[in-house]
Amino acid sequence: MKQLLALLTVSASMFAAPSHAAVVYTSAADFLPQVAAGAYTETFSAPDFSIPPTMNFAGGAYSYTASATDGVWLSGSFLGTYRSTNALAITFTGATVTAIGGNFFNSSNADEFLSTMITIALSDGTSTSLSPLSLADSYRGFTSLVGIASITLTAATGLNFASVDNLTIGTAIGELPVDVPEPASIALLGAGLLGVGALRRRRQS
Repeated sequence: MKQLLALLTVSASMFAAPSHAAVVYTSAADFLPQVAAGAYTETFSAPDFSIPPTMNFAGGAYSYTASATDGVWLSGSFLGTYRSTNALAITFTGATVTAIGGNFFNSSNADEFLSTMITIALSDGTSTSLSPLSLADSYRGFTSLVGIASITLTAATGLNFASVDNLTIGTAIGELPVDVPEPASIALLGAGLLGVGALRRRRQS
């Protein structure tokens, strides 16, 4: 029985949801070589001052929706929020994304770069904060073993507007999305192993 319990414990640990923190890169030079061909880079160079709650972007196999509670702001040089109190959420709607990189920073009410803290949170559980001194060192890239469904940018308090520029999304080289089994599948495996154990005891008796 102890052997069976040990087997169940090992099997459950094999199928339990692992921690999938992404690898973080601090420059485009380090990140971009990790991205497979066919990635989509958006420079947000077409201004849109209509302040819609969402904006859609697409390139090749990849697409996403950017949203903020009080509207998104496309200045002509970056994408940001219209209100400083809003987070900027980007939800991927096309091909599975395992690589994300771009310039992440806060902007002022006059669309100027601010050297204040911004927090980047990925749906795979990865979170990092930075206070870049310039646009050049605001670059962060991420590669993950699991598909990333979304990324959320949260600005520091005050008149800081979460912003992004030069956003690249694609597939990390040599990395395929990992499917995490549903809890029901794990339970089914456990039941099967218990059945095997019961059958073994019956044969021994």
